[in-house]
Amino acid sequence: MSKNQPNILFILTDQQRVDTLKAYGGEVCQTPNIDQLAEHSVVFDNAYASCPVCTPARASMQTGLFPHNHEMRNNTSEPGCRYDRLPNTDRLLSNQLKKQGYQIGYTGKWHLGWGPTEVGYQGDDFPGHGAGGHGYEQYHQYLKDHQLEVKYANKLTGHYKGHYAAEVVSPVETTVEYFLTEQAIGYIDQFRQADQPFYFQLNFWGPHEPYIATTKHLDLYRDLDLEPWGNFIDSSNNKPAIHDVKRSKNRDWETFEPYVKHYFANVSLIDEQVGRLIAYLKQHDLYDNTIIVFSADHGESLGIHGGLCDKNFFMYEETCHIPLVVKPLEKLSNTRREEKFVGTCDLYASFLNWSGIPEDGITGDGRSLVPLVNHQPVPDWPEIAVTEGNGLAEILYTQRMLRYGKMKYIFNCGDTDELYDLEQDQYELVNQIDNTDYQEMLSHMRNLLAEWMKNHQDRALEQYQDMRF
Repeated sequence: MSKNQPNILFILTDQQRVDTLKAYGGEVCQTPNIDQLAEHSVVFDNAYASCPVCTPARASMQTGLFPHNHEMRNNTSEPGCRYDRLPNTDRLLSNQLKKQGYQIGYTGKWHLGWGPTEVGYQGDDFPGHGAGGHGYEQYHQYLKDHQLEVKYANKLTGHYKGHYAAEVVSPVETTVEYFLTEQAIGYIDQFRQADQPFYFQLNFWGPHEPYIATTKHLDLYRDLDLEPWGNFIDSSNNKPAIHDVKRSKNRDWETFEPYVKHYFANVSLIDEQVGRLIAYLKQHDLYDNTIIVFSADHGESLGIHGGLCDKNFFMYEETCHIPLVVKPLEKLSNTRREEKFVGTCDLYASFLNWSGIPEDGITGDGRSLVPLVNHQPVPDWPEIAVTEGNGLAEILYTQRMLRYGKMKYIFNCGDTDELYDLEQDQYELVNQIDNTDYQEMLSHMRNLLAEWMKNHQDRALEQYQDMRF
């Protein structure tokens, strides 16, 4: 293995809020292993999802393209998603890494069609959404092979549509999270025997609902009185009506709190497994020559702004802002923070850059984070981040969110736009779109978005200009 080709481990969670991590100011959720990883990593303070929906965001990671360019704009088998399976093109991350001589592996949530082995990965095919991964044959075979039986208790329902929570009262070894980590260790154990470097992607289904965790992890939160989110109460004056698509009919904190506890508990369960995997890397002298990237596809709402649930149809920080922690090969004695705006598509470019492809040889909608990770000056780095929204399930709806400085602008097709001053209003309670004091900034941000849409071949540009200029 060339020293210029490090091993790469990408750990991806589903629907994880940044405030679950102490590295991002979280105070309640306990994640000691990710906290320790962050202490020797670059923590990106302003990382944003390409889209706050699973399939579009995950396709961006595999292609380096925004959803309007890779055309999987919605979850598979739903309107707006042109392909039910990620097209196996030359530009895919898997095919590019194989050309660089990498062994490539994958386990866990895919949600891009049948499975990752269709596009060249070694690993497990878990087709479809997965619903927490509890129903797959491989998981149940694992339980059978190890003479284990998973047992659930204290199921909570009636919160929001099909969402539910439950407690695992059997040992942690019976959980999906433990199973996935065991799979990852098994594949990496095979890869380390070869002379080639490896890229491995471990994809947890959690903490996306169903919110399921062991007794041990629920006990961390069970007796706490959790404070409501700072934006749990929101009159939603001058906010888009489309938000109501994802608003629970039960809007009291007592209804949400048990689910938040299960959500935190699942994050802590995942954290424990991340620690187990890192311990394996250290045990086998892989840690120091492996770049570790920890991130999420998008965030989660859990009752913000008057009972909002799930994600999309609103572009609040809780769903668009994502954690991004990168442990480089360089040994860092403490956390190094990076404030520049980055996004999902930049991960694709970074993985290829680390594999040996020069940055000027990588095409797509993102840029390599490698110079930022290496603490090199990048004077022309973009001053903005954009998140794209195209609706969800059967309801298609065009949105574009733009971050610039401490400001945030959201284009809502067919409804009122949103403008938030995050320095004065971190909880996004007051829409400043009609405030005369912000009109110059609003005009500037609308122009920035139009320029971005033009540069990234966003076909919604003409309609956006017709409506807003």
